[in-house]
Amino acid sequence: MENPFKFGTLVRTLNMDTRGERVCGEDTKYLASTMIRKTLLAFLLLFLFVLTTFAQRTDEQLGGVYYAYPVPKPISAAAVPSGYTPIYLSHYGRHGSRWLPSDSRYEWVLTQFSDKQNLTKLGRRTYKKLQKVWGNARGNGGKLTSLGAKQQRGLAQRMVMRFPLLLKAGTEVEARSSVVDRCRKSMLAFGEEIKQRLPDAQVSMVTDSADMSWMSYDSPDEMLLSMETQVPLTVSTDAFMARLFKHPSKVTNAERLFTEIHTIASDMQNIEELKLSLFDIFTRKEIEAIYRQNCAKMWHQNGYDAANHGIPAQSAATLWQNIVSRANSALSTGTPSANLRFGHDTALYRLLSLLGIDYGKSDGINGPLDEIVPMAANLQMLFCKNNDGNVIVGLWLNEKPITLPALQPVVTTNGQPWYSWKGMKAHYQHFIDRQLWTKRTRAINTLVGTAYAVTPSAGRYGKGSEEHGQTIPAVLEPHGQTFWTPQTRDTELKCIAPYYYPDSLLQGFRGSHWLVGGCTQDYGSFTLMPMTGNLRLKPTERATRFNHNDELAHPYYYGVYLPDEHLMTEMTGRSHSAIFRFIPDKDGELHIAVNPNSDEGEGFVTVDTVRNCIWGYNPVHRIYQGWGEKAGFSGWFVVQLQKPIHSFGVRDTVAYVSMDVHAGEMVLAKAATSFTDLQGAWDNLQAEIPSWDFLGTRLALDSIWQRQLQTIEVESNDKAAVNQFYGALYHASFLPRTMSDVEKAPNGARYPLFANENIIRTLQKPVYGDFSMWDIYRAQLPLLNIIDSKRTSDMMSSLANMYFAGGWMPIFPCWNSYTAAMIGDHTGSAIADATVKGVNGFDLKLAYEGLWQNAFESPQTMEEYRNGMGRRALKSYLRYGYIPLEDSVNEAFHTQEQVSRTLEYAYDDFCVAQVAKALGQKNDYNALMKRAKNWRNVINPNTGWADGRYKSGKWLGNNDITHRVPFITEGAVIHYSFYVPHDVYGLMSAMGGRQKFISKLDTLFGYTDDSTNYSLSPERSYYWHGNEPCHQIPYLYAYAGQPWKTQQLVHHILQTEYLDVPGGLSGNDDAGQMSAWYIFSALGFYPVCPGTPYYVLSSPSFRRAMIGQMVIEAPNVSPANIYIQSVLWNGQPYSRTYITHDMLIHGGILTILTGPKPNLTWGANKADLPPDVMGEVSKTIEK
Repeated sequence: MENPFKFGTLVRTLNMDTRGERVCGEDTKYLASTMIRKTLLAFLLLFLFVLTTFAQRTDEQLGGVYYAYPVPKPISAAAVPSGYTPIYLSHYGRHGSRWLPSDSRYEWVLTQFSDKQNLTKLGRRTYKKLQKVWGNARGNGGKLTSLGAKQQRGLAQRMVMRFPLLLKAGTEVEARSSVVDRCRKSMLAFGEEIKQRLPDAQVSMVTDSADMSWMSYDSPDEMLLSMETQVPLTVSTDAFMARLFKHPSKVTNAERLFTEIHTIASDMQNIEELKLSLFDIFTRKEIEAIYRQNCAKMWHQNGYDAANHGIPAQSAATLWQNIVSRANSALSTGTPSANLRFGHDTALYRLLSLLGIDYGKSDGINGPLDEIVPMAANLQMLFCKNNDGNVIVGLWLNEKPITLPALQPVVTTNGQPWYSWKGMKAHYQHFIDRQLWTKRTRAINTLVGTAYAVTPSAGRYGKGSEEHGQTIPAVLEPHGQTFWTPQTRDTELKCIAPYYYPDSLLQGFRGSHWLVGGCTQDYGSFTLMPMTGNLRLKPTERATRFNHNDELAHPYYYGVYLPDEHLMTEMTGRSHSAIFRFIPDKDGELHIAVNPNSDEGEGFVTVDTVRNCIWGYNPVHRIYQGWGEKAGFSGWFVVQLQKPIHSFGVRDTVAYVSMDVHAGEMVLAKAATSFTDLQGAWDNLQAEIPSWDFLGTRLALDSIWQRQLQTIEVESNDKAAVNQFYGALYHASFLPRTMSDVEKAPNGARYPLFANENIIRTLQKPVYGDFSMWDIYRAQLPLLNIIDSKRTSDMMSSLANMYFAGGWMPIFPCWNSYTAAMIGDHTGSAIADATVKGVNGFDLKLAYEGLWQNAFESPQTMEEYRNGMGRRALKSYLRYGYIPLEDSVNEAFHTQEQVSRTLEYAYDDFCVAQVAKALGQKNDYNALMKRAKNWRNVINPNTGWADGRYKSGKWLGNNDITHRVPFITEGAVIHYSFYVPHDVYGLMSAMGGRQKFISKLDTLFGYTDDSTNYSLSPERSYYWHGNEPCHQIPYLYAYAGQPWKTQQLVHHILQTEYLDVPGGLSGNDDAGQMSAWYIFSALGFYPVCPGTPYYVLSSPSFRRAMIGQMVIEAPNVSPANIYIQSVLWNGQPYSRTYITHDMLIHGGILTILTGPKPNLTWGANKADLPPDVMGEVSKTIEK
């Protein structure tokens, strides 16, 4: 099982014994009062209210979980409802009586009595008793006592008596136990008694470590809950200590000694060999106080207390799933059988919480431990079936009938309610469902892409930062405002991400606005760093060692232990806010430093002692167009502290506070950001994290991520592939980001107006920014159109509002400013794709007005043009139908690249034409569709490859198609020659026809021939998956009637260009585009031409998937079976090599049967090819 607290000394705070399980409650272990400062108000109120004396309980009963199992009165056989026959029995039992879990606990107690001169007469007598106990317990820590074995044999005897119609000759009985020895021996004692009582029964007994994942599972959330739980003792220990010690002050840990001696006293009833008592050194009031404390602690940590967020019940989901699975299997066979499980008290208590069983309330205490989980506690479920196949279930807790408050019984016999098994499964299914998605969020490797690429194609075309994924292991909401990430690099400079996996020094935790996966910049960020020892302010000075073995990174949580600081650090958060928790190993001084990451030295930070916070801002500066100029807004931040500080200051734009802390103390800090002002940051903090609830915030963010993952459901026996898939969805969920504050009724959300200086506006919907448009129009935004069309509607609205605010439709809108960072004008693609796929709720007319202006006009002034407004080199493009080599396109970050620009503008014109068509702008549509053919002007008819061209029309005559050349963007001619996504059939014709088109593709991918040998030679390949212009190319074989090559190539790329390791991306993730390609391709289709409602098929990687309303089934897919043999759509033969958006949205079942060899005829007919959206298919497809 996963243990998120394997770091440093924090392990000791988790109350673990040698088996690595949670033992709180069952094996009460002292947790020093200084370990946790959080007070549970509910418990305090409870203790003030409860004044009862527990007169009816014995001292032994008040031992709680140490109460020896009471032997019930003589029993009779269970009354089975008429017409039903017992068919199956399910049992979960706690082990029988035992010694304390470890010898060390006895030894520690004895050391407190080592100063004989300090002992009173009672103290000396007590010491002698403890020595006698130790003489018996030595070497037996945690072991089953003889009484414990007797308890299990007695339970077995009575089970046979209670269920005689089931437990008889021939019944199959399988027993399984926890790996802990006392559980195994409990199982053996129980099982051997069954064998004696039923000699002809088939009894098997198994102890397997693999069962611990459900037998006694402690979720990370359960461990966090345990850490946060503190129940105060409602009685002073002073009188007790004075009875034992002459000078009680010499005893350093009075409360621990008090509770540990009581634990030993309570355990005496479980050891037959010892006929002594230690209860006489306690007053009745003291015993009752300990009982109250133990009951309340167990109730909060393992019950269904409203304050525990339902964590215990959810932690029992794996056990319940095992119960359901084994019951269903047994019921399907019809053979009488039983499953016996032997585990621990906390697991049983949580199972009862999941079932909602009424624990009862005794003397004002929820969940009296002696009644619920004494030694050998057990839950038994008898399944009975009638002739109609209906199954009912009766439940017994500690051999007494119990009810399920949330369900109505089908029938009741002699006070025993019986419930529909079908109804029970349906009612509790949500726990199993949530557990599945909890495991999936937990399994995501957020570190993928944080190191240099280790994929096979690394270094083929990329250089420098192009070979990094440039991702960060951030805690965030999908498309939220701020990414909360560990920081190993302290700058906001271009192409430097905040975190790199190979780094070994941590500088702090950053509230980042990094354009994830690219080579741009962070902006408006700040960093928070906790430290002990000497105060160090500069990031390079305060950098401290960390080890990846002590690091845990999830989408909703990040934790790392800092050994040189003796400090455990954790964070979780929301869209605009985060909460941090710092737990020191030792007493001392803790410092927290906060600084704006302003490379220009223009940030501001201060300490506000009235509000116990640090706040500041970091002015945003532009790059590309207007490089270095202020962007007109700032990243505002506030860091609020829970604990009072004793000193503070600001030096060199770094604020710090200092405070005294104790070992194990939980120090909390909250932070929030805003792009509007300081009040915006405060409002965001109050809206998202109003309390100091670290665990509740973590759970809320985990739930948000679970809902995000559930937008696409995949199933496979290959769990690693499933995990990698959802990791890609995580990486595709960063950008575009939220620019606005949290919405406040009735005014809406405040945000900084695009491309304007310090102007704040309000809108009744979220406002988005940072559209890395050259990347995300290809697959990331089309993915959002399927899984979250409401969000893409808001994004399209944001783009239209940018045009309205700035006067031009932005091309690559980042840091709330115009840029011409990359080539093309793909906002038109984004809006066209949303339009043709039925996304509405935004002002399409306003958006088209901006798109039209970009397509037909240029800025009136050079200042506007230099500022990033309008298409680059549009005048040349309109005059010549291409951008000639003489136009070097100086006012751009990417100068020259004339051929690539021409190809991309032709596609952009096609997209804008689709919007014109939707709005009935016929003349515009015709003009733009004509321009959509301008790609022909840069495909040299002599070679069939893209080539540079002069104003005169003369071709450059380039012969180098495999290396970088100035007229091509980030790649080679062999890549960009295939960039005509809207007119593949026209391109096929221009390249000389179908066979020559295929031959050129084969050259690119390294195919040795076009025969049925279909052998790939990766070493001969020129394909570069690490950059976007190649992404659609593997799918082009489908247009040429060879979809099997698409299937082969896509699976090859999925296996070689994506690895679930830090260096597992073959290039920049580019705002999630690389990851979006993986998502589509693993599902088995891809949007070759965004702006059209078609997706080209490859073959899926999963046996079942659901996206939109479409179910994709591939029952026999495997690493070998990748080739489509046949396809069914809603049960009918389907031979087309594409699907439509309507199929995805309106729903149906696409069944894809695959095999190890290509079916060369499937999808090869003209009628089955992807649609010709330019209307030229009849001219270009050859037989």
